[in-house]
Amino acid sequence: MITPDLLLDPQLKYWVLLPISLAMVLVGLLRSNITYLLQPQPKLESYKNLREQFLHRARCFRENNRVLSSQDFEIRKNYFIDKLNSNDFIAKVTTNDDPLSALDPSSNEALMNMAKGNLLNYIPQTVIMGWVNYFFAGFVIMKLPFPLTDGFKGMLQAGVNTPDLNVRYVSSISWYFVNLFGLKPIYSLLMGSTEAEQLMEQQSQQQQQQMPNLGGPGGPKADKVFKGEAENIQILNHESVFDGVVDRFLQRYS
Repeated sequence: MITPDLLLDPQLKYWVLLPISLAMVLVGLLRSNITYLLQPQPKLESYKNLREQFLHRARCFRENNRVLSSQDFEIRKNYFIDKLNSNDFIAKVTTNDDPLSALDPSSNEALMNMAKGNLLNYIPQTVIMGWVNYFFAGFVIMKLPFPLTDGFKGMLQAGVNTPDLNVRYVSSISWYFVNLFGLKPIYSLLMGSTEAEQLMEQQSQQQQQQMPNLGGPGGPKADKVFKGEAENIQILNHESVFDGVVDRFLQRYS
């Protein structure tokens, strides 16, 4: 049996619906600003750590050497083998096998930043959820203008123990969860573009892809990785795209 439509008080949208939405938006903006203020200042990377990206150049040479002539290939091959077998581009030379000596202090800083971010996400959500449960428990605040299946009842009518109620009605606590997962476009509109944040994420991902965790806990030793790359370049079988290019051209277009 389905209960008839409820007559909702129009004041609910002014005293319950809008306050919950407004509180979610304001808390989200405040949390974003606090997160920005708590972010550590970017530190200058050691030039030796940047020079370790020389390994990426060597890999590019190994994978794309076909575009070089035989003479250029030999010059670059000898240069990379000589540098990879030396310590010129290694940021830190490991002198012992103690795993504790390879621990990076920046990893602890990253864990602290992640803990701060989780705390800033957990506390506001807990406070707002408790506020909604305390002041607006059991409220049915709106009716959706489109039909839904009964599978949405548990998501839209949390806190309302009426199994025969039409699924289109939304409770206050369910409206909180809808705002929690659906306000990201509003935040982007109010706070502006996130291109800078996306650029930082892309740069960090590129650095992780380009360079292994050299010398770090659980990662390969830098000197071994460099020498392994030197051996890979040593056994290269070079075939230049310029070899016989004149004969191929004449054969094709004559």
